[in-house]
Amino acid sequence: MNNSHRQQRPMSRKLLLLGALPAIVMFIVLMVFFTSVRLEDARRDLSDSSQMLADSLAPALEYAVVSGNTLALDQILSQSLRRSKADWIRVSDVMGDQLGFVSHEPINPGEIPERYQIYEAEILQQPLEFGSERTAEWFEPDYGFGSGSLRVGTVQVGVSQDVLAERRQDILWTSIAVGVALLLFSILIINHFLGAILAPIRDLAGRIGQLTDGDYQERPLNTHQSSKEIVAIEEQLNQLAHHLAGLKTARDQTLAASEGAREKAEMANQAKSEFLATMSHELRTPLNGVLGMVDLIQEEPLTQRQREYLNTARQSTEDLLTVIGDILDYSKMDSGTLKLDSQEFNLRELISNCTATYRHLAEQQGLALNLKFFGDWPDNPVVIGDPARLRQILAGLADNAIKFTGDGFINIQAGFFALDDNCIILNCSVSDSGSGIPTERLHDIFNSFEQVDGGNSRLYGGTGLGLSLVQRLVELMGGHIQVETDLGKGSSFRFELPFELADRSSEPEPTGTPPRETINGTSHALVVEDNPVNQRVATAMLKRLGFHTDSANNGKEALDRVTTNHTGYDIILMDCQMPVMDGYEATRYIREWEQSNGQIGTPIIALTADVLPGTEKSCLDCGMNDYLAKPVRKEMLREVLSRWIKL
Repeated sequence: MNNSHRQQRPMSRKLLLLGALPAIVMFIVLMVFFTSVRLEDARRDLSDSSQMLADSLAPALEYAVVSGNTLALDQILSQSLRRSKADWIRVSDVMGDQLGFVSHEPINPGEIPERYQIYEAEILQQPLEFGSERTAEWFEPDYGFGSGSLRVGTVQVGVSQDVLAERRQDILWTSIAVGVALLLFSILIINHFLGAILAPIRDLAGRIGQLTDGDYQERPLNTHQSSKEIVAIEEQLNQLAHHLAGLKTARDQTLAASEGAREKAEMANQAKSEFLATMSHELRTPLNGVLGMVDLIQEEPLTQRQREYLNTARQSTEDLLTVIGDILDYSKMDSGTLKLDSQEFNLRELISNCTATYRHLAEQQGLALNLKFFGDWPDNPVVIGDPARLRQILAGLADNAIKFTGDGFINIQAGFFALDDNCIILNCSVSDSGSGIPTERLHDIFNSFEQVDGGNSRLYGGTGLGLSLVQRLVELMGGHIQVETDLGKGSSFRFELPFELADRSSEPEPTGTPPRETINGTSHALVVEDNPVNQRVATAMLKRLGFHTDSANNGKEALDRVTTNHTGYDIILMDCQMPVMDGYEATRYIREWEQSNGQIGTPIIALTADVLPGTEKSCLDCGMNDYLAKPVRKEMLREVLSRWIKL
């Protein structure tokens, strides 16, 4: 945080500090030097003046001391004290006895405080000269002070240390005041020049900010007020602006092209989705009629050959339906719209039923289809997952094995292994005794629209989507798949899938609406279908199940029948895509009419060839009760009807 704070300091402060720092250092050095010199001069001046006072008083006091005139002595001392900086003056004789003492404040001469600096001078009596040197020598006493003058006393001048301290304080404050004034003046001058220096830099910063904001207009150069270096930077910024303007133009063109390409791709993807939805609907609609009619015919008395013909027709139709489903699932996976279901189902039962479905087809080709369970299978292996996608994986591998195995066997093995109390792993393999796969082609078998031998699509049929869908479904369900092969001896596809164990400790209570009683003991159904063939198939299936039926060609007719039929309907089979009024709108109107008239809601079953993601949710959201995807089989219809009405 401190480093960030330092980095955010303005440049003006740094430059001001850089310019003021030398001035501060010089100020401190010079102030210390000159102050010390002035203090020493003040001390010396005070000492010299005080000593000079003592020296000048000594001869002036000679007469007064020799004559013993204390009045004259006191006058001289008082006048000298007033004219000097001394605090007191004291005169004593050669024996040290005090002859005179004056001071500014009362002081005991015998106890002079230590704060006083004392300056002394001897009071000398000049020798008297007589007529001859012999006489002079006879009158000159010898006191041991040498020849010449005779010392008759001492004058002492006392100066307080406070005077020097006051002088020092005055010098210090004067030096500081002058130094601070000079420093502030220097800072003002530096700040003035900093403004002139930083103004172009701030302009450059603003220019860079404009470039950042996308303003790439070139600016005129300020050659008169800016330095050479600043002008050079401005020239470079203009060149940068020109370059960025070119890049922006190119980028805008690229973005425009990309946006156009994206819109085209979205339109193409939307068109693909609409095409797949339309094709799925349009293909499933006639297939519903074909399979429905085949189901109805197979319930009639037939010869063995006729039944074989019908079985072939049924198988071909179901193969076509499988191809359509593969293409649709591949499209869903490619667009990321394939969603997994989550429901409880018996894992062992699903594998057994799926194997049984393909056992008849394998036996028709002379193949033995074997199923083996291993591992820790419980008595009731109920798991949570998507049973339809697991069935699709098993069906894809079984169909691939049957398709590419001329003779021999197909073995399906399913292992059940518990990871913990809530999760298990299904380890499943589908092995065959077919021709095998060349090692160099192993990495291609899971690619879309790929087969080991391109000619196989002619020999065996298929789109090449089967194994690709299987792999992507396994990975979507959180598992992985691998293949082992021995050329000429067969192949083995093994996959592992995780499943969550269902909580079977307590069976849940049945939920949902119980099947309703039929009206007057007779089941009455309304078939809403715009396709005459599918309408006829649905009507025939309902009649086989014991229903009386009415029909409508669109949602408007269905609404009219519901609102005018006084006996009411036990069940309504509603197609979703119809002219005049579709099934969604018709259902909403029917629900509104029932609510406004206090009618019990009639179960409405969606019957549609649209199997794209979100279709079932749309059906339930508009008020329908259940959903059936075309082609509809009789047993599927019976199962759904039994949820809503007692058959």
